[in-house]
Amino acid sequence: MADKKSKEESGLRTVQRALDILSCFSEERQELTLTDISKEMNLAMSTTTRLLKALEMNHFVEKNQETMKYRLGQRLYLLGYIAGKSIKLRELAKPLMYTLRDETKETVNLYVLDQKSRVCIEQAEGLQSIRHLVKIGEKLPLYAGAGGKVLLAFQSEEFQQQVIANEADHMTMEEWQKECRRILETYTACSIDEREVGSAAVAAPIFNIHGEVQACLSISGPTQRFTEDVIPQLQQKVKKHAKKLSEQLGYVVKHNF
Repeated sequence: MADKKSKEESGLRTVQRALDILSCFSEERQELTLTDISKEMNLAMSTTTRLLKALEMNHFVEKNQETMKYRLGQRLYLLGYIAGKSIKLRELAKPLMYTLRDETKETVNLYVLDQKSRVCIEQAEGLQSIRHLVKIGEKLPLYAGAGGKVLLAFQSEEFQQQVIANEADHMTMEEWQKECRRILETYTACSIDEREVGSAAVAAPIFNIHGEVQACLSISGPTQRFTEDVIPQLQQKVKKHAKKLSEQLGYVVKHNF
C-alpha cells in the first residue's frame, strides 16, 4: 500500500513539473534553453532533459535544432484553439454583467462585431424606473454610440476608413481619428445623445485569447444621469469588468486597462 501511494505521489510530482515547464514560457520569453528552464525550475539538468523529451514527443514543446532552444509546440496551439471555441462568451459574461448592473443600477449590454455593425447578444436590464434598453439581436452602427465606437477603434485602419467613409455622414475621418486615439489611450468610449437623443453610454473592449476585440461591454441609461462626475466612475467600472472577462477568455493583459 505504501509503495502504491509513493508511486502515485511520484507520478503527480512528474506531471506537475511538466506543467511547470510549460508555464516557464511567456510572450516575452517565447524560446528558452535547457539551462534557462533547469535554473527556473531548480531542477537537475538530467531531470529537466527527461521531462522536455516527453513533452517534445507529445508535441507540447518543439526544439530548434539550430539554436537548441525550446518553444511551445503545435499541440498546445490546437488545445488552446479548442478551448477558445468551447468557451461561450455569453455564459462567461452574464454573471459579470449582472454584478455591474447591480453596482450601477443602469442597463449593461454585451455587443459583438457583426461585419460592419454591432449586435447586442445579452442584456442585464437596469434597475431604475426609467432605463435604456436595446433589442437583443438588433443591428446597430459602429460609428455612433459608445459600444460601436469602442469596437471600431480596435479594428484595422482600412476597416475604420470603410465604415467612416461609407456610413458616418456626420463625421470626417480626421474627427474620427482624433476620437479613436482617445479610445485607444483610455480603453473606453463615451457617447451622449449620439444614436438616440436622451440616451448615453460608456463602453470598454473585451479582448479574446488572440488579443482581438470582437466584443465589448456597455453601460447605458438616460442622459441626465450620465453627468460629468458620474461618467468617469462608470468608465472605471465597465473597464474593470471588461478586463475580468478578457482574462477569462484567455487574454493576458499587458496594458494598464
